Amino acid sequence: MPRCYNCGCDIPASDKTRLCDNCKKIILPFIKFMDASTSSAVRRLVSNEKNLRSAGVTDGGMEYLLRICELHDRQKVREREEREAAKAAAQRPPEPEVTMDEIPDSYTELELPMDAPLDLHREPYGKFLPVVMAALMILGAAALLWEIVLGGLSVPVILCSAGLILAGYGLWVCRRILHDLEEIKKHFR
Repeated sequence: MPRCYNCGCDIPASDKTRLCDNCKKIILPFIKFMDASTSSAVRRLVSNEKNLRSAGVTDGGMEYLLRICELHDRQKVREREEREAAKAAAQRPPEPEVTMDEIPDSYTELELPMDAPLDLHREPYGKFLPVVMAALMILGAAALLWEIVLGGLSVPVILCSAGLILAGYGLWVCRRILHDLEEIKKHFR
């Protein structure tokens, strides 16, 4: 026949608490209070040990309560971790599932979402580029004509004039590149 964990008297085999009726009146209120408390059950047991001993709890009853308190604390920790994991999962956006049918066989054009514009420099590049380009080409052509009209045809002046004309042409090419970049930026805004 089973015995009470606290006082050691005989109890019926069907009793799941393993305590006699007298010991239930002493120990079960502490267990009920332990469920309502927010602090650690083991800490509460240690701090109330003197009161429990004076109420009639023996060494066997204290061991029984210690096992119950440890199980209770482990369960509370497990529940808290599950709540935190559920909260973290709720805050994290769901990851889209990718199937093998959705994966392309080859690379395609880059498609950016239109609702998230790129943060690019908004001022147009090369604002004075046409003026500088025209001035360089006109200056180079004028220097070349001046040299031909005067008839001196010095090599440094001709090279400088040709350099000015080529610089103007280079700027003209750069202007087209900048225009293309602006068009690309408009497409992805």
